[in-house]
Amino acid sequence: MDKKKRKTRKLGVFWRNFWELFNNFSSSIRKGFVLIVIVELMSVLDPFLFKIVIDKLTAFDRGAIWWVIGAILLLFVFRRFSGLITYFKDKLFFQIISKAEKEFLVNAQKKMVSLSLSYHEREDTGNKIIKIDKGVQKILQLFESLYWEVVPVLIKLTIVCGILFWTDYRLGVSFVIFAPTFMWLAFRTNKAVRPMRDERYAKYEEAAGIMTQSIININTVKSFVREKWEVRQVTRIRERIKKLQLIEWGKILNSGLLRHTISDLGKVSVMLIGTFLAWNSAITIGTLIFVVMLSNEAYNYLYRLSRFYDRMEEGVIAVKRYMKLLDEKPEIKNKKRGIKPRNLNGEISFLDVNFAYQEAKDRALCGVNTKIAPGTMTALVGPSGGGKTTFARMIYRHYDPQKGAVKIDGINLKDFDLFTFRKFISIVPQEVEIFSTNIRENIAYAKPTATDREVHRAARTANAAEFIEKLPNKYKTRVGERGVKLSGGQRQRIGIARAILANPKILIFDEATSSLDSQSEKLIQESMDKVSKGRTVIVIAHRLSTIRKADRIIVLEDGIIAEQGSHNELSTQKSGIYAKLLKLQEMGDVD
Repeated sequence: MDKKKRKTRKLGVFWRNFWELFNNFSSSIRKGFVLIVIVELMSVLDPFLFKIVIDKLTAFDRGAIWWVIGAILLLFVFRRFSGLITYFKDKLFFQIISKAEKEFLVNAQKKMVSLSLSYHEREDTGNKIIKIDKGVQKILQLFESLYWEVVPVLIKLTIVCGILFWTDYRLGVSFVIFAPTFMWLAFRTNKAVRPMRDERYAKYEEAAGIMTQSIININTVKSFVREKWEVRQVTRIRERIKKLQLIEWGKILNSGLLRHTISDLGKVSVMLIGTFLAWNSAITIGTLIFVVMLSNEAYNYLYRLSRFYDRMEEGVIAVKRYMKLLDEKPEIKNKKRGIKPRNLNGEISFLDVNFAYQEAKDRALCGVNTKIAPGTMTALVGPSGGGKTTFARMIYRHYDPQKGAVKIDGINLKDFDLFTFRKFISIVPQEVEIFSTNIRENIAYAKPTATDREVHRAARTANAAEFIEKLPNKYKTRVGERGVKLSGGQRQRIGIARAILANPKILIFDEATSSLDSQSEKLIQESMDKVSKGRTVIVIAHRLSTIRKADRIIVLEDGIIAEQGSHNELSTQKSGIYAKLLKLQEMGDVD
């Protein structure tokens, strides 16, 4: 009993959350439901007027012809009025659906961009896309079914049940015996196939994730001749989906046979009871035809209701996934009424900072204490996995320390308004993210209101103008998905131009030259030198030759600051980590 109560409570929570999605359309929905009630009440008038016609004709009263003509004319008037109401009802529905689809997709987009970086690193891109796409699709389908099927059906069934009991209680009893049995079979079937549907949806997401990754990483797929392997992975999952579908459909078809039998028994019982009543003159022939027509229509409505339940069970899974996405909370909280600085000096302080990633056993940063003076260049070096990128992410507040604090100008980052203070920081990552648009829009992403003059100046400072001017459409040249039409060095210079346009006080270069050829590295290094003046600059580098000019070098190893000082100071410490790395690179053993 407790299990049933929990299930009912969960279903109640689901529907409450479902209707909350339509809060902005509640007034229109209420109007629509009122129109549905009017349409369904008027739909009963058709068979009722037909009953009057039959009764008058079977009475063989010549004077009744005017009754018959009047009933037929009245039927025409009612149908026209019902058609007009239906028109307004359907028009209202399409308006709701159109606006709701836009709102749901926009809300999903808002949620996706508001979530912390950790969420996006955790979840596959394909999974996220299918959650949104299928979720919105199923929400609209469920609403459509409720609006066009469930509510009209429930109203009609209530009316039919009332008329049957009003005509004769035996007709009503017959209906309330067979109709619930019919629906019980539908519920039982859906309970049996629910685990298969759950697995099927999980497989859909898995397949979408693999397909998305194979497309995103198509260069690697082709380079290692893994096309067939990628196809085999998706084919294997699709085979499992097909098997689940066949089992599921088999159960539904078997249940359908039983439901047909129950439906036929219900229709026949009403016909037999009605015939018996008419034979004994308890009801007229017109009334017999009236109740038989209504009961047949009611059982057809039950089929519609059971089909909705099938779709609901399937849709609920997708809708729950979409709702779960909307319920995700950003791990990085933006403080209400946080500080909105007009300017920053760029002093950065790490006070006993400790941090570990969710699935990692070891801490990425452990007791880090340091202060970076404004307007200086600080280089972060050390073995891979030492905590350099994590250190930089702390400054941008992609992550918060689990212990300790990161401060800018003496103010804890948590006390700033997140979106305001980030405007003073720019990052040029190792892999610059390029949008599938033209070069101008990619550079101006940091400042959409930038003039052409500002964009061109940023490109010149980043040493990007030369190659851009040689392109067929110059700044209007489209660069392809993820910038596939550009070389690594060109993408990097676009990223630097974008960062320059933001005019940050703090500039972070995360291994910006690590994967480039010597010529590209030289150009990037020149642009880095240009933009560093007057800014606090953090440079993460593997190639130590690029950071000799740094005011200070911090060596991170296993999340701990192992050494810090200038190039000259650290290079003379023969047993130090920096000196060893420097020697290895000079010998050519380390890049």
